[in-house]
Order: sequence, then C-alpha cells, then structure tokens
Amino acid sequence: MSVNDGEGIRTTVFLSGCTLRCKWCSNPETWSPLPVEGRLPDGSTEVFGRFMTASEVVEEIRPSMIFFRASGGGVTWSGGGPFLFPDNLRILVTACAELGISQAAETSCNFEWDQCEDILAMLDFLFVDIKHMDSARHRALTGVDNGRILENIRRVGRLGVETVARVPLISGVNDDDENIRRTAAFVREALPSRKMELLPYHDFGRVKYVMLGMENLWHSFSTPSPERIAALEALIAAEGVEVVHYR
Repeated sequence: MSVNDGEGIRTTVFLSGCTLRCKWCSNPETWSPLPVEGRLPDGSTEVFGRFMTASEVVEEIRPSMIFFRASGGGVTWSGGGPFLFPDNLRILVTACAELGISQAAETSCNFEWDQCEDILAMLDFLFVDIKHMDSARHRALTGVDNGRILENIRRVGRLGVETVARVPLISGVNDDDENIRRTAAFVREALPSRKMELLPYHDFGRVKYVMLGMENLWHSFSTPSPERIAALEALIAAEGVEVVHYR
C-alpha cells in the first residue's frame, strides 16, 4: 500500500546494501547487505531485514496484482541501493516483467553501468537521486563524489525510461539557489522527461540509529520552510523543468 514511490498503489521492496553513507539517511538498517539486529527500549531485540529467494519475493507481491492493475500501480525496487547486486535484481525484474507488473526503481545511480543497463531498460519508471551538484560537497555529505552518478543519469536519459530526479532538500546543505538552479539545468539537459521532486528533510529515522547503537553517526539537520520550498520550486520551473509530487 505504498503511494509515494510512483503511480498508483504499489508494493515497495527494500533491498539491503548501499555504497553511500548520506549524513541524513533515514534507513541505516539498509547499509549492510545482511540483516541487522536492533535493541528496543524494553531490552528486546528486532531484526531488520530477512533473506528471501526471488520466488518468495514474487509470491509475496503476486496477491497485490489486482490493486496494481486497478490503480495503475506496480512494484518499486528501493533500498539501500537496489542495483548493488545486479544479478539478483535482474532475476526479480525479469520475473515481474513476465507477470506484466509495472516496475519502478529508486536509485542513487552509483553503480557500474555495464552491469545494470539491461535491467534499467526493463523498467517502466525511475527515481534518481541528486544529492548535490558540487562533487566535493557530495563526497563530504555522502562518502562518494558525484562523477559516476551524474554520468549514469545522463545514460539513463538516453535510454528513454521515464525518470524523475529527486533532491533530498536540507536547509543550509543543498537548498541554496545556485545548487538548485544547477540541478534543474542538469535535469533539463540530461533527462528528456525534465521532471524534479523536492523531498524536504525529516528525522523519522532517528530512532533506528538508537536501536542499532549508531547514535554517534546521527546528524541533525533542518527542514526548509514551506515558503523556501515554494521559492525553489518556482526557480526549477523557471529553468524549464516540471516540479512533481509523489507524497
């Protein structure tokens, strides 16, 4: 019953393992490709993640197909980074394609293009993250520079898959006019769909850092005001890019 990760009613599948360490990440339990154990306030434990075969994933998705068809929805592969293990993702995407399920993916685009191009071509929709246009700032904020990410987004644009660029919007970090203008100009040139979505920062994931004993890795940021977001959306529109909302 996910309605924020693409069109219609969807099932979002979170695949564990990520090459980025974004300072604002709300899903630190997906950094490792293995299930991780967290401790609840009462002292009991909870395991985040589980091992599943491709067949088990597809069988869990299958009962929702009637809702996908009625609403124009489908499956969204998320994470973590869903393209971290392309051989596994290829099996899942192929199986859902054979069932006629519409598929989307959310990705940082920090992957080896030659290993993932065929998978991308099978998808119906993509959300690509652009954290920051400045490479040095990107490295400081996420642990990696953005060279391969931006080049992969350009390649995605040439594939012709419907794509929306998403910006996790954080006050004083990447919400300045220059960065957003540069991002919109890049999207206008790289993606034929020319669409962007701003995702205001939230701290909903903070409790997970506590549960996982990772409080030292938590960074507190601020959310831009509604007025600031509206001003940036107007700036994006002025660059010839459509502002969209999936929330």
